[in-house]
Amino acid sequence: MDIDLLLSSPEELENEGRRLIKEGRTKDGIKMLVRAAKKYEEIGNIRKAAGLYKEAGVLLKNKFNLYEQAKPLIRRVAYLYLRLIEEEVDKEEVNLARLTTSCLSVIEAFTFLNDRGSLEKYAKEFAKMFEDLGANYLEANEVDSAIIAYESAYRYYDLIGDKEGIKRIAGKLVEIFGRIAEDAIETERYEDSGEAFEKVANYIKVIFGYDDRYKELMETAGKHYEKASRIYYAEGELEELTRLLLKAQYSYLLARNFKRANLIGLNLIKILNQVINTLRSEGMFDRVGEKLMEFAEALVALGKIENAVKLYREALEESGGLIDFKARFRISIIKYLAAKEGSLEILRSLDAIDFMIKNAKFLDAIELAEKVIKSHEEGEKILKEVYKAEGIVFPEG
Repeated sequence: MDIDLLLSSPEELENEGRRLIKEGRTKDGIKMLVRAAKKYEEIGNIRKAAGLYKEAGVLLKNKFNLYEQAKPLIRRVAYLYLRLIEEEVDKEEVNLARLTTSCLSVIEAFTFLNDRGSLEKYAKEFAKMFEDLGANYLEANEVDSAIIAYESAYRYYDLIGDKEGIKRIAGKLVEIFGRIAEDAIETERYEDSGEAFEKVANYIKVIFGYDDRYKELMETAGKHYEKASRIYYAEGELEELTRLLLKAQYSYLLARNFKRANLIGLNLIKILNQVINTLRSEGMFDRVGEKLMEFAEALVALGKIENAVKLYREALEESGGLIDFKARFRISIIKYLAAKEGSLEILRSLDAIDFMIKNAKFLDAIELAEKVIKSHEEGEKILKEVYKAEGIVFPEG
């Protein structure tokens, strides 16, 4: 296909770039993507331009190990997203989802560039920006938006290790979720109260550590999940019942009430066997994968990692290998290790992982989760089995 580099639209240049890459002419395709990015930038489609520069830069590094040639493209990505952030915060109504995505993209770019100075500078700015947004939303009684903003602020203070900022934001979130828990109890919304207590516990641990206060709050969360599960049991809603019992099991596990966690886990496994058999007999195979995943998570919490991996493999086969399952399984292992060791360090790693998952950064979440698991003495062995379940086999030796 002949294409006029001057007269073609950015869409045409992009399509040509993708065609060349598909045909194996990757370097030519990358050049075309960069041309398309420049044209998108010229017409004011900054987000699209940034996405293509990033794609071209990552391809140069990963496919050809041309890191130095990729760096100018990724630096351009960072500054384009900074422009988008400026435009967003100047709007009368800020789109938090877009703002969060842009901030994450800036941090990713400076991480790629190994530019610690710029990363810290902008992470600090983002932390303050989201903290101010959180205060404004709270004043306007827009609680959901305040939570999103404060949790983003928490993430950036955590990234730069600002202990004062971390504790200040954690305190704000404890207050907010404490009020949510009280309201949920009054209206007998026990799943909501369980989630709120879990959130309070999560931020309390930042202030006081993995101590009795944290464990008591997680125990309370477990009790509320159990209350919610009884309602579904009475209504015969077994799929909802298992979902809530799993939450209760992990709450008790992190509370280090191993006896209660194990008791719920054993009961949960019996019900899951029944639910999975029923779903299969009724031909509802689209829901089997989720229940197999719950089964695997329940086994991890019981410390039966080897058996859990087998169920995890089945869950992946039934679901077509959902990436969120891969993240979930690794998180279940981290929670088990944190509870087993009573380790605040392992538990704290979940803050960053959960933030990535909330923002659909599953690959980043998986990468970080694996680093945490590998830091444990049993980690390499566990991950080797997980990889086998996912169809990844490394050569021996």
